[in-house]
Amino acid sequence: MLNAIVERRGILDMHRGIRRFAHRISMKKKQDLTQKFLYTAFGRRGWMVPNQYWTPGVVSPMAIMGKYYMYYGGDFLPPRTLGQLNAERFKQELIMDNMGMCRFHRKWAEDMLPDIVDYLFDKKEEFQKMTQLTASRINSRNASMFWETDISIDFVYQFLKRKKEVDGVEDEELTKWLKAFDEDKNEAALNFWYEIHKGIQESLRRYNV
Repeated sequence: MLNAIVERRGILDMHRGIRRFAHRISMKKKQDLTQKFLYTAFGRRGWMVPNQYWTPGVVSPMAIMGKYYMYYGGDFLPPRTLGQLNAERFKQELIMDNMGMCRFHRKWAEDMLPDIVDYLFDKKEEFQKMTQLTASRINSRNASMFWETDISIDFVYQFLKRKKEVDGVEDEELTKWLKAFDEDKNEAALNFWYEIHKGIQESLRRYNV
C-alpha cells in the first residue's frame, strides 16, 4: 500500500493530500468520505491533522498548523481569548525557531533570547518588532477554512462537555457555549471558530512596525 501511494498507482493517488483525495473519491462514490477525517483545512488544498492534544487550540484557524504555533493547554478559554493566546504563542515560537533553539527549553529561552540578542548586537527592540512584523505578515496570508467535518466540530463540542461534566469546571462562558452547541452544534461551531479567528486577527494586525 505504501509503495502504491508513493508511486501513485491505482486509486491511491494522494500527491495533493488526503483532503483532496477524499473529496475526489467522495464525488465518484456519491458518499462523503471527508466526514471520516479530523483535520484543519487551509485554502482549497491545505490540510493538517491536529497535534496530539484534546483542546480547541490544535484545530484553530492559524496560518501555520502542525507545529506548536498555537495555545494547546487543556483548560477552557473563551474562544476569543484562545485566539489571542494563539497569536502570542505564534510570536514566541517564531523567536525560538529563528534563533535555532529547541522548544523544550522555551520556559527560560523565550525570556532570555531577546536579552541575548541585545547583549550580542544591541538590537533587542528591533528584534522584537521584527518578530511581530513577521508573524503579522505570515498571518496576512492566513487562508484557514471553517471546520469541514462533523468530527472536527465534535472534537470541540466534546471537549467543552468534558470540561463541564468530567472536570467539573464552573464557568458562565463555558455554560453559554455548551447551551449553544446543544441547541445547534453547527451554528455554535461557526460562531466559536470565528471568535477564535477574531482573537488571532486583532492580535496580528501590525504589518508595519
